[in-house]
Amino acid sequence: MSESTFLRLVVGFLLSATGLHASCPIELSPPSVVVRYGDYVSVNCSTSATLPDSMGWEASRGGTGLIPDVNNVTWTVERLTDWSIAPKCYINLRPDNPSEEGDQCRKILPVVLYTFPDSVAFSSSAGSAGLMNEGEMHTLTCDIQHIAPVQNLTVTWHKGSETTIKSFNNPSKEPVNQSSVLRFIASRHDDGVQFRCEAHLDLGPEGPSLSVTSPQYPVTVHFGPDISCSNISILEGETLEGRCPVAGNPSPNVIWLKDGKPTDPTVPLERDNAGWYTIKAEGRIVIDRNIWVSVLYGPELSCPVSYTAVEYATHNFTCTVEGYPRPNITFYKDGDKVDLPEKLTRSHAGQYMIIASNQLSSISHTVDIDVLYPPSKINELEDTEVEFGSTMGLKCSSMGNPRPEYLWSHYQADNVKVETEDGVSRLHIHDATANNIGSYTCYARNEIGIVSRTARVTVKGTKPECPLKITPDRMVVQYQREDLATCTPTSTISSNVKEIYWQLPQGVINGTQWFDRSHEDWDPRPVCTATFEGIGTCQKHLDFTMYKTPDSVSVQSVNHTGPMVAGTEYQVQCDIISVAPVQNLTVRWYQGNETIKSKAGTLRVTSCPPQKKTDCDNNVIRTPVDVSSTISVTLGRNQHAADFRCEARLDLGPQSPSSMSSSSLNITVYYKPVINGTKLPTTIPVFRGYPEELVCEAEGHPPPRIQWLYSSEKVVRVSGGTLIVSEAGSYTCNATNDVASSFLVVEVILKEDYLPLIAGFVAVTVVIISVIFVFIYSIYYKNTKMRRYSLKNPRLSTQNGNVAHNGWETQLPMTKLCFVVPAWAAVAPPQDRKNCHWPAWVAPPTWPVSASCPIELSTPSVVVRYGGSVSVTCSTSATEHEGMGWESTYGATGLQENVTFLIWTVKALKDWTAAPKCFFNPSAGDQCLKKLSVTIYKMPDSVSISPLSHMGPMVEGTKYHMQCDIVDVAPVKNLSVTWYKGNDIIHTQSYDGLSKTPVNESSALQFTPHRDDNGAQLFCEAQLNLGPSGPNPPMMKSKPHELTVQYLPTFVRPETETLRIAGSAKIILNCTAVGNPMPVYSWQSSHPMEEKTENQAVLASSMLHPGTYNCSASNALGTRTKQFIIAESPRNRTTFSAIVGVSVALGVLLFIAGVIFVNREGTISTRKGSSPGGRTSSGISTGMKGALLFQHSSLQSCQARSSWNFLSPFSQSTAHCENMGNNFLKWIIALCQFYSVSGEGCSLVLKPSRVVVGFGEPVSVSCEAARPVRVLGWESAIGAAHTQQDMSVQWKVDSLIDWIEEPICYGVFFTAPRQCEEKLNLVLYKTPDSVSIVSVNHTGPMVEGKEYQLLCEIQNIAPVQYLTLRWYRGQTEVYNHSFSELMPSSPVQVSSILMITPTKADNGVQYRCVAELDLGPEGPHPPPAVNSEPLNASVYYPPSFLSPEPEMLDLIVGAELTLNCTAAGHPTPVYTWQSSHPIQEKMEDEAVLSSSSLLPGTYTCTASNKLGKKSKQFTIKAKSKGV
Repeated sequence: MSESTFLRLVVGFLLSATGLHASCPIELSPPSVVVRYGDYVSVNCSTSATLPDSMGWEASRGGTGLIPDVNNVTWTVERLTDWSIAPKCYINLRPDNPSEEGDQCRKILPVVLYTFPDSVAFSSSAGSAGLMNEGEMHTLTCDIQHIAPVQNLTVTWHKGSETTIKSFNNPSKEPVNQSSVLRFIASRHDDGVQFRCEAHLDLGPEGPSLSVTSPQYPVTVHFGPDISCSNISILEGETLEGRCPVAGNPSPNVIWLKDGKPTDPTVPLERDNAGWYTIKAEGRIVIDRNIWVSVLYGPELSCPVSYTAVEYATHNFTCTVEGYPRPNITFYKDGDKVDLPEKLTRSHAGQYMIIASNQLSSISHTVDIDVLYPPSKINELEDTEVEFGSTMGLKCSSMGNPRPEYLWSHYQADNVKVETEDGVSRLHIHDATANNIGSYTCYARNEIGIVSRTARVTVKGTKPECPLKITPDRMVVQYQREDLATCTPTSTISSNVKEIYWQLPQGVINGTQWFDRSHEDWDPRPVCTATFEGIGTCQKHLDFTMYKTPDSVSVQSVNHTGPMVAGTEYQVQCDIISVAPVQNLTVRWYQGNETIKSKAGTLRVTSCPPQKKTDCDNNVIRTPVDVSSTISVTLGRNQHAADFRCEARLDLGPQSPSSMSSSSLNITVYYKPVINGTKLPTTIPVFRGYPEELVCEAEGHPPPRIQWLYSSEKVVRVSGGTLIVSEAGSYTCNATNDVASSFLVVEVILKEDYLPLIAGFVAVTVVIISVIFVFIYSIYYKNTKMRRYSLKNPRLSTQNGNVAHNGWETQLPMTKLCFVVPAWAAVAPPQDRKNCHWPAWVAPPTWPVSASCPIELSTPSVVVRYGGSVSVTCSTSATEHEGMGWESTYGATGLQENVTFLIWTVKALKDWTAAPKCFFNPSAGDQCLKKLSVTIYKMPDSVSISPLSHMGPMVEGTKYHMQCDIVDVAPVKNLSVTWYKGNDIIHTQSYDGLSKTPVNESSALQFTPHRDDNGAQLFCEAQLNLGPSGPNPPMMKSKPHELTVQYLPTFVRPETETLRIAGSAKIILNCTAVGNPMPVYSWQSSHPMEEKTENQAVLASSMLHPGTYNCSASNALGTRTKQFIIAESPRNRTTFSAIVGVSVALGVLLFIAGVIFVNREGTISTRKGSSPGGRTSSGISTGMKGALLFQHSSLQSCQARSSWNFLSPFSQSTAHCENMGNNFLKWIIALCQFYSVSGEGCSLVLKPSRVVVGFGEPVSVSCEAARPVRVLGWESAIGAAHTQQDMSVQWKVDSLIDWIEEPICYGVFFTAPRQCEEKLNLVLYKTPDSVSIVSVNHTGPMVEGKEYQLLCEIQNIAPVQYLTLRWYRGQTEVYNHSFSELMPSSPVQVSSILMITPTKADNGVQYRCVAELDLGPEGPHPPPAVNSEPLNASVYYPPSFLSPEPEMLDLIVGAELTLNCTAAGHPTPVYTWQSSHPIQEKMEDEAVLSSSSLLPGTYTCTASNKLGKKSKQFTIKAKSKGV
């Protein structure tokens, strides 16, 4: 055997022994199987060998044996139950040499046969109840029955959230019963824990993952009780409850014992409750423990608030302190620690701070120690001299404790004031007088002693003034009446007066009173005399007057009787009989009711009593005398009569008697005649044949007599003062009365009369103009559509009650008329009377008025706010009456006598029914009164608007009711409520209520919203219209109610559209609809739609097929559908046909013209003959003329065009047509040039040439032709129009809502160019539906210093190229963005981004963007702009103190101290305080700390928020008050 053969046998044997082949071409599918016990299994064995000898399966069950010539074989077992099965697939390969044996190889199929239980059993050594004791060992068992293979089994033990995993190494493939045991020692932490075990069979990726769990096993662990505390220290007021935790299960019963007796642990402990306590716990077992309880409490300091000691005496000042732990006591003065000596001096006086502190807290107490000592000597009080009327002061000061009290001894006067302040007493003398002369003594005293000092005050430049007062200070007594005068000292201190009496010429009257009982002594001159201590004796005279009213007063003319002549001076005298004293007499003169002169002090005495004739001096005499007063008067011609009277009045001040008037002196005034030159000019023209009246009128008194003087040759007629003349000449009018005569010469001039000729000419002119007007009007009426107006049923405008409307809503002015008839005129209310127009022939009626009442109100009516002040004056012109007054619930005056006016005043008028009346009681007659009209108004407390029985959005076309509530307003009749929608008034309501008191009113509005109202604001406005005399109170508005109107989708172009496919051009189907809520779009078509079309309003594609496309726009209110029809465009050969036809026609025309008009020489001729050489006598101009004449004629034969002679031989014409020559081309060029220049330019004018119109607004443009036109029209998708007779045509759309191509005006003219067109520059704009601003990729507050993006979105705006987007920070524009580079004209959505880096200054700033359409000069001004809602920037930044530097403060004991740690930050900083002293008050989260119990030391405040923290330090130094 060779070496190679032996090697192959060895390798084959080894491969066979291991069951492998070096390259066994066997593949198992699947390579391994996992089968449940008793289930079906099937595995395919295949080979890649081309021609195996045989294959087969070797297994205890399902073996196939050797199968020849196959390349795959399947092992199948219907129910696998053999646990140890190991099937093998083997193959016998054909050898390369037929004489040799082939190789055999095999593969073993890994088979896992498993079984798994449906449940597991759980058992415990603690039994099913799970009751355990702490510290005991327990065993938990999990039994898994009949499981295989067990080596794939894991058991997971769950103890609450803890897990423990156990696995098994049993290699057995057959089912076994497996148990898993868990041992543990129970602890209190296991109480309530639930145990369970989970069996899991992991069969690898080929097999299933099987799990089964036992039921939960809860465990209860009993333990304790355990007492976990020793000695306890608690604060006074706290309880023992919870201070000593006791743990146990079952829950122990805890009892507290003190001194062997149970005590309630929930009762707060006091300091006396400290001591030994026993806590007893009863649970699984019973235990107890003794505990010492300490009750802690802070210091309690008991000291007097103040302590008084006598200087150099031993003090007994003590304080009591309590606290646990025991406090320490320290004394402080002026911030320094001090010790208190046994004997105190005045230097020890002051304020002390006593501080008691322990480990819990500290307490301070302030005590004022006062050291008493007597007043010191007074040194600053000196003698003083003061000027009269000046101000001076005396100073008295002394040092002592207690502070000395001061007492001044001096003559008490009103101008002397004593002020004591800060231990100093000052005596001030203001406006020094003689009464201030004297001695002034100051006393300073306290309980220890007293001192005094005296100074004398002298007043320079004045005489002493007697300090007496006489009541009355002036006595005015009527003759034969009695009165009383009293003299008293001005000082109420009786010790200042030694003696007081009256001194008269007859003697002395002791006492203070004097009676005037003498009726004969007209000048007693009483004097009051008194003696004052320090001043001496002084006197004061009584101003005494005895008066007598005149016996009579009369007036007469001096040295004249009868009438007086105007312009002459006369004397009039007033005689007053027996009056005294004459020095106080005043005489007033009256002409009618007008004062003309007053006389006082210049009267002439006409008689004296016999015994006083030598002393009748006006300035001296006091007894009754007769006096007279004389005036000079000169009367004018305007006074036919005059009456004079005089009035005598004694001016004695407030006690003056009533004046006495004379009877009137009636005087008749005569004056010379004066001729009226206005009615009678000096020159008068008279037309021939027309007599003229000369009227002579004269004014004079007595009435003058009129006489005309003229030549006797004149033919006149005289009738009184009228003279009728017809001839030229001089005529004299003479007027005469008893005073004098006057005359006037009139010159009459004779003129010819041309008036009839002028009148005839005017009449003819009027007739001609009328005929022309009627002719023109008839033409105008026939060619113009005129509206006919009817006044049968006029409708009054709500804005103007005097305007009527016709059927076309055109206003015709119509005035309301009222026809007044006497039957109702007298009872017509005033408001109707003022609207009446009285015909000229009807006299307006006189309504009855009340009788005259001689009182006037400063205002007939007042309008006053509720609670406001009011003041009205009632006055009378009557001099004699019994009194007047105001009658009212508030401010009544009662009856007041001797007054001419009274004021009704109320500071706070709150009577809604106030109706004050001013009444007047005349001397004779009945009482009269006038009522004051009072209107009290009150503005509403609130004005609000609310919907009735509806909330949320409105639906277009549905009726809704809104209500405006006005609360507490008065008076309601003056109230008007106006409803606004935006800035437009939509409803106004007034009220007719009679209530004067405040009421609650409401106004209802029935409202049917339209889609244009979406987003509009509705509000109401209440106003009180208080008339022209009242105030104009401000109007009160309600908060606006923003309308949200929902409406069905409406297509921008609702009609069905037909579009034609033109090559590969893109087709746009615009289904844009407007609706609220925003419409959702869907498309339907019989063709498959390649592009995504869901919710697309515009479908643009070049791949659309002919057919019908339906677009539906839907929202919550309904669905609308629009149809698009796409058709193929037919091929258009019109242009090609037109070009060919025109070319052929032009060629034929030129050929015929050449035949007719071109001669043999190539020139054009209109005449043909037989001249040699064929020359013609007409040049090219004639030929052109012929061509021009036949330009529009029909085609004729060549001979007819050539000669206009129908008898010419045809042969001759033919010869001429054939002989054209070489110049034919020149003729064609000339003809073309002539035709090209014969036309005119396009003569169309658009007015206006550029139109800017808003979406949905009307538009109208006129197109006018400047030359005759055959057809004129507009080509447009909407509003197309044309005309064949007018020179202008109008393109008009009532509501433009289509984004159409620009309209074109075209014209077809009679002359070239025959047709031309002008395109209208149309700009259709739409303001955006919304402008919104948001933050990009960010929500919530911003952080200072970081960069953010703000996005502004504009929805549905057109045209976008005119848009300017402006960004604002507050009111400042920070950026603008234009979109001029964009070209779409239909609505689009655009956006703009603003980059910002906020700072703390931006916190609270509002950012907004404004979309502005600048549409040029033809657009609206100002440009339409839409604002976004503002974006409020909330910027976070770290805290920063307003005053960051450290602060040092002085602590004054007892005074409140403020530590201001305020910091600016966002979010708002949180504050914490730290100090070396225990802090009694809670300081957390307080920016400002104010307290009077702070101690000296350092305090640190920290302000922090999310972004950082900052600290600030305060240093407090103790300082006490000074003495």
